[in-house]
Amino acid sequence: MFRSIQWKIAIPFILLIVGSMGILGIYLTNFARTTQLDNLRSHLEKEARVTAEASIPAFLGQVSNLDVLAKKLGKEMDARVTIIALDGKVMGDSEEDTSIMENHATRPEVKEALASGRGESTRYSTTVGQQMMYVAVPITNQGKVIGVARVSLTLVAVENSVGHVTLVVSLATLSTAMLAMLAAFLIARVTTRPIREITRAARRIAAGELEQKIAVGTRDETGQLARAFNEMSLNLNTLVGEISIEKTKLTAILGAMADGVVMTDTEGKIVLANKAVEKLFNLRQDEMVAKPMIEAVLDHEVDEALKLCLSTGQQQTVQFESGITKRFLRAIAVPIGEGKLAGALLLFQDLTELRSIQTMRRELVGNISHDLRTPIAGIKAMVETLRDGAIDDKEAAGDFLTRIDSEVDRLTQMVSELTELSHIETGRAQLRIAPVDLNRLIEEVIAQMNPLAQKQQVSIATELATTLPMVRSDKDRIRQAVINLVHNAIKFNRPGGRITVSTRSDEESITVNISDTGTGISAEDLPHIFERFYKADKSRSKGGSGLGLAIAKHTIQAHGGKIWVQSEEGKGSTFSFSMPHKTNLNTDNTKI
Repeated sequence: MFRSIQWKIAIPFILLIVGSMGILGIYLTNFARTTQLDNLRSHLEKEARVTAEASIPAFLGQVSNLDVLAKKLGKEMDARVTIIALDGKVMGDSEEDTSIMENHATRPEVKEALASGRGESTRYSTTVGQQMMYVAVPITNQGKVIGVARVSLTLVAVENSVGHVTLVVSLATLSTAMLAMLAAFLIARVTTRPIREITRAARRIAAGELEQKIAVGTRDETGQLARAFNEMSLNLNTLVGEISIEKTKLTAILGAMADGVVMTDTEGKIVLANKAVEKLFNLRQDEMVAKPMIEAVLDHEVDEALKLCLSTGQQQTVQFESGITKRFLRAIAVPIGEGKLAGALLLFQDLTELRSIQTMRRELVGNISHDLRTPIAGIKAMVETLRDGAIDDKEAAGDFLTRIDSEVDRLTQMVSELTELSHIETGRAQLRIAPVDLNRLIEEVIAQMNPLAQKQQVSIATELATTLPMVRSDKDRIRQAVINLVHNAIKFNRPGGRITVSTRSDEESITVNISDTGTGISAEDLPHIFERFYKADKSRSKGGSGLGLAIAKHTIQAHGGKIWVQSEEGKGSTFSFSMPHKTNLNTDNTKI
């Protein structure tokens, strides 16, 4: 309690006032005692001189008994009167028997009176058993000293008077001290009230309650302090709000980033990681924080790049394959901050898909080169054969021309698919939306694909829903998607195999299923079957560019639908896609 500023202000004032009153009380007590003694001394001197004058006739023989005179004067003066001869013999005393009294020649007041004309002494009297003040004066007659007159009184009255003054002064001092304490306490409390309010407000701010305001009632220093605190509180609330918004933005950005972000301290220990890192390394954030980088990523290349970044202060880049998730990643370490805030920021980019795409592109180039080179070489050989004379053989010429036409169709389809894929990737493909009857469209596709099916000795059957609502879609693109799916079912079927195309409708969508009894798709290839450039038939014996399913996927998704496949190797496949009854595509030129 006494460590508070309120008491630090009040206690010095209280001590100062109490000390001052104590000193004043002591002074007043001493002054009263001195005054009382001076008055008593003066009074006794006057009475002693009266006694001396009254005792002269007795010394001259005009009055026979000095003792009677002393008792009479003592009674009148209400004091002890003693008349002493020059030899110190007591001639009369108002209270005692002179015959038994000691010789007073050695009394200090007597000796001083004979020596200087006035004597005084204050001492304890063994005769009366009290503290007494004695005043003595010489008795003179015609300039000759004939004796000594002494008057004395006890100091009880003086002590009582001084005690009363002391009591009054003490009570006054105590009352003043109490009032001073109360006044000092109230003044200190009023003075320090803004400080207490600021303290309480500061504690609430420390607890997270930032919107604090103190009532300002004065214009003094405490009022200025309160106003400064209010401004600080307002600015702090604004600043924390801005920081909170920025932190929220940063958290949202880090959470939405596909790339992993890790922040480390100067020792290479992780202090922050976003959710993408969890996926990249199959770890929770709380498992990574405070751990060295090498324990989290389990890759010495990343650890070396981080250490080099921290030691040199320069950006480092490394590519590696994660031993945890088997992903191909690129790590970029950048130094950040200074002093205690120094560390490094690592950006982890997942290059697995990009690497896969690059691999598939290289395979595509090889496939396209092979697929282009083969028909072109065949066409060139057949043209040279015709030029060399086979053109005159109508049967051979007709066969060659048919084969040339077939090869040109293959080239045309390949170029068309490449062009379509290019449009999809660049966002230039557009949908022309109109009501479409899917049952009728499927029948048209089957009629178109029947010659190829018959050639492959594959039969096509339909199980179409009797009541199928119209679907708003781009008829040509949906047709191409269905053609691609049916063509794949024919191409990867067996001689004597069967294809079934069915449709059904529910409350939300229309579903088309294309099932075959072909070779099926392996579990390894199944997750990648809709990827661009991907070909499950690595030998390319079945032809094609590997773009048909990717184009079909983008087309269906552009219409708000979804496409999927169910397959088991050696037991055939079922490709399905669904389209909603009510699509959000209301324009005639919607880009994919």
